[in-house]
Amino acid sequence: MASYLTQEDVQNFGPELLDVAQRAAHHALAPELQRLHDENLQLQDQLNSGAKTTIDQYLDREVPNWRQINVDERFHNWLLQPEPYSGIIRDRLLKDAAHAANAQRVASFFQGFLREAGVASPAPASPAPQRAQRAPRTPSGQRIYDRSEITEMWQRRRQGKVSDADWQKWEYELCRASAEGRVRGALGIDGIPVTR
Repeated sequence: MASYLTQEDVQNFGPELLDVAQRAAHHALAPELQRLHDENLQLQDQLNSGAKTTIDQYLDREVPNWRQINVDERFHNWLLQPEPYSGIIRDRLLKDAAHAANAQRVASFFQGFLREAGVASPAPASPAPQRAQRAPRTPSGQRIYDRSEITEMWQRRRQGKVSDADWQKWEYELCRASAEGRVRGALGIDGIPVTR
């Protein structure tokens, strides 16, 4: 740290007086310096939060299943390998890209993993079976489900073809549809089919 005191100052005022003056200045400025430090931390947190949101939104668009990939042990093992051109561990490069708020570089890691694993990044898909596109709707345009479709979806889930996140969306929608009477062939309390 640069000193603003010269040897001449030390000779004219003595080291004791200069020490007292420095401590008094530090004492007087400490609260303001702490306030500025706290403000700086708060601004940094806001910037980091905004950068994370931007990266998440970009990933949602470019790699719709990135959240599932991000909890996959194979992905984390892949990140521990060196990147072939630089020899730097991929995890370090990914963290550097995230720290720099470079969403495109962050996405490239997920896409690279998918390419090397031989898996294509799926487009966002509805968890409902394909025939849901031509399924009947209420006059207000809400989707109507039938029991065979629910059974088919459960089978797909058991086979591992439906992710946890998609299954949660499906369950939520199905509960809403049931409460609103949009499930055909649903069984009532006594096992009697409910007709709507």
